[in-house]
Amino acid sequence: MVMRRRTSDATWLDAPDPVLALAQREMAFYEQTRNSARRWYRLTELGALATSSSTVVAAGLSAPAWLTALIAGGALFFTGFRQVFGHGSRYILTAQSHEVLRRAVNRYQLLPAAERDERARQELLAAVERVGDDELRQWVEQRRQTASGLGQPPGGPALS
Repeated sequence: MVMRRRTSDATWLDAPDPVLALAQREMAFYEQTRNSARRWYRLTELGALATSSSTVVAAGLSAPAWLTALIAGGALFFTGFRQVFGHGSRYILTAQSHEVLRRAVNRYQLLPAAERDERARQELLAAVERVGDDELRQWVEQRRQTASGLGQPPGGPALS
């Protein structure tokens, strides 16, 4: 579930306060990813709900077998899509990451400019790194669970 960053933008290095710029860039990334995951999560949940309930209705109304099978196939598709892409868990992780970074940035920005010293910058940088470490750890845990659920031994092929 590691979120991919499509660019290797390092413009934050040239900012007057590079650590703050980095934290804000990471926060913006998590906000965008969170919003996308939330939309996909809602779409897949509504799709699964609609197709599952429609299957029951179609069968109850003695709809043609091909139509009932088509709707049931849609339900199966949404269930698989949900499991493969994990938008629900991605939504939760990115919302959590965004909130942690938002709070760290707020704490930093609430300091008077004169107190934004090396220690304060190190604390903000540590928060950014903690979020990245937590994301990676949770992704590895999910991949291990997925691999064990598929009957693959630990250390088997990498799942991406």
